[in-house]
Amino acid sequence: MSRTIRLSLLAIFFASIFAASSNAALKQELTLTPMPATPVELTGTFKGKVGDTFVIAGGASTAVYSLGPGADAWEKIGDLPAKRSAGAAVSFQDALVLVGGKSEGISLKSVTRIIPEGDSIRIEELPELPVSMASPAAGLNVSTLYVTGESNKLYTLDLSSSDSTWTEAEALPEVARNGAFLVKSVETMNVIGGSDASGISIPSAVSYHALYGWKAGHDNAPEGTVTSAVRLGDAHAVVTVRNGEFAAAYLYHMVGDTWIALREGYDKLAPDTVAIAGNNDFYFLSSTGSSHATFGTPETNYGWWDHLSVALYFVVMLWIGMHFAKQSKSSEDYFRGGHKIPWWATGMSLFATGASAMSLMAMPGKAYAGNWAFFAISIYSILALPISLYFFAPIVRKLNFGTAFEYLEERFGLSVRIIGSSIFAVYQILGRMGGVLLLPSFALEAIAGIPMQVSVPIMGLVTIAYTFLGGLSAVIWTDTIQGFVMVAAVAGCLLMVFLKIEIPMSDVWTILSDNDKLHVFDWGFNLTEENVFTVFVGIIAVTMLGIGDQNYVQRVQCGPSLKSTKKAIVTQMGVAVPINILLFALGTALFIFYKQSPSDLNPVMRNDGIYPFFAAQQLPPGASGLVIAALLAATMSTISSSICSVSNLAVDDFYKRFSKAPTEAQAVKVGRIVTVLVGLFGIASAFYLNSFDTPSIWDLALRVVSIVTATTVGIYALGLFSDKANEIGVLVGIAFGMAATYWISAEGLLIFWLYPVAGSVITYVVGLAVSIATGGNQKDIDGLTLATLKNRKGGLDD
Repeated sequence: MSRTIRLSLLAIFFASIFAASSNAALKQELTLTPMPATPVELTGTFKGKVGDTFVIAGGASTAVYSLGPGADAWEKIGDLPAKRSAGAAVSFQDALVLVGGKSEGISLKSVTRIIPEGDSIRIEELPELPVSMASPAAGLNVSTLYVTGESNKLYTLDLSSSDSTWTEAEALPEVARNGAFLVKSVETMNVIGGSDASGISIPSAVSYHALYGWKAGHDNAPEGTVTSAVRLGDAHAVVTVRNGEFAAAYLYHMVGDTWIALREGYDKLAPDTVAIAGNNDFYFLSSTGSSHATFGTPETNYGWWDHLSVALYFVVMLWIGMHFAKQSKSSEDYFRGGHKIPWWATGMSLFATGASAMSLMAMPGKAYAGNWAFFAISIYSILALPISLYFFAPIVRKLNFGTAFEYLEERFGLSVRIIGSSIFAVYQILGRMGGVLLLPSFALEAIAGIPMQVSVPIMGLVTIAYTFLGGLSAVIWTDTIQGFVMVAAVAGCLLMVFLKIEIPMSDVWTILSDNDKLHVFDWGFNLTEENVFTVFVGIIAVTMLGIGDQNYVQRVQCGPSLKSTKKAIVTQMGVAVPINILLFALGTALFIFYKQSPSDLNPVMRNDGIYPFFAAQQLPPGASGLVIAALLAATMSTISSSICSVSNLAVDDFYKRFSKAPTEAQAVKVGRIVTVLVGLFGIASAFYLNSFDTPSIWDLALRVVSIVTATTVGIYALGLFSDKANEIGVLVGIAFGMAATYWISAEGLLIFWLYPVAGSVITYVVGLAVSIATGGNQKDIDGLTLATLKNRKGGLDD
């Protein structure tokens, strides 16, 4: 098998080396579609886009105008209560929010909502600013309104709460800016443009991070007065700058603090031209002519040779499934590999299962846009390793149950087993498979031109096929190849970035130091923020969740001995930590590369797509296919593990449990049928998530999943550590644990890392109390608690 793996990897590698391209690398095109000119000159007005409707208010008059979708002329829809100009405007939900400004020469505190309602408007007043501001900067971060002006103070207001009040945040580290603009980036709010008290334009931007505070940019802004700045994509701002009788348009990269001209010929715009944000596009508005600006698909080196690399990868995966199909004669073979998988393959499978395409994209994205703070998770995981190595692995092998939830029936009762198994299955199908399939498909569509409607079914069906054929053995051996593909792709991409960086190394270190890019540890004790304490405790809790994770249980049991299992667990960490170093180093290197070459960026790209984007744009033809294969590998390894584990539960926790004398052949047949059904449900869940225009449903799914699984450690703790816990006590504990975790989440009392800690503690305390109150345990639990585990017979290593 190892010879097959080596040959497969060599085939994929040489396919990428000797390939030739059919595409040329071109700069991204920008298309302007004419729109009606604005009815008034825009200087001093409030303007924005509310849904599909453009709104202009105030300025030289009280009039409010709108331009609806498809309309060929602006329409007056109302008036402000009084003349008002020179303020800021942000769009939030169904309204344009006017902030500050002047009326009859007097600075205002007013914050006003204008809600367009067809050919009329509704006006609502919000809490007044703490101080009057004539030319403020205002910007939104989700629902929080940030405002600065007149002084260097920064104020915030939660627009989603009706009883919210203004809060003063950390002040700007410089003089006050008048007439500036606040634009959100990935993790920061950025103040762009503006002038000092004497009217001199300030040539640098400053950024505010809620955790790290303010950071000043370089004096590199174009000469002139910034007249608008709006967000484009995750990290760019479209900025209009008036200098003399014309205005010019620029792109400011808020992550790299770099400026480039938008396009040639965009330096002779009408002086009142402003930019309005869209959705991965933007608009130029002017009284002399307006337009809708859209970006074309970026040209890359991705071509047919890359498709060949990906196709070869799929063929290898299917061949492995066919190879093991003949060996799966019993459910023991199909779901636990016959207890004969070598430790190094199991270790690679543990790594590949945990390394989804989301993490493969998110880690470079985090380092690229931020720093190495998330790498601390790897360090904490090493510290938590003994829990898995010396505690959970021996327990799981000693108990030797077919599923993690069979133990719950033996210890408590059937209802707890069914609830635990069902929670895990729902989590895998709805909370994991759909998102893991969907998110990388966006990158594949943007970079390789493969529509989500094609990539998701292909990934899902190929994964279903080899899992259906070979069971856990196929999953583990494909995971092993997929792990090697991931490592090779990341290492090769990192090497290519280094070769393309032309900045002297001494300057590289200066840039990294100035931007605090190598920062790792966030010290503090705030339980609502990510810091050393909350993340470390969270990682301990996540490690302990392994006791109720069927993916973990299958791999701990598939080896021939406890010694082999321990080697596998160490191998997982021995691969995961180095590749995490490579991923964060890759993100940091990409930051340097695109700071050197900002015009090569795709301004509408999602930040976590920077790694595959670089691969498709900069790698030799065919090699970018290896990176796409790595994303597919990360996706499919996670999906195959979910499919196999859920089908294992369906057979052992339901079919075998409720059927009379089922044969092994029947069990394998049922397992394969469930494998297909679970895989199809996973594909369907990806399409379901994609049907929504906003990520709110996905966010809600993640919240529900974190709440539902938060009780897991508490359930098993009641079983292993208490001899008094009973079935009714555990059920009540689960209900209280879920309810309490939901309340904690809704109120924002704890960061999500601590949900399993809070949920499990409450489950344990309530479960134990109710158990004692209802007479305690009445079952024979010898060999099922930690104190009596040594008495249990039939362990895998007995």
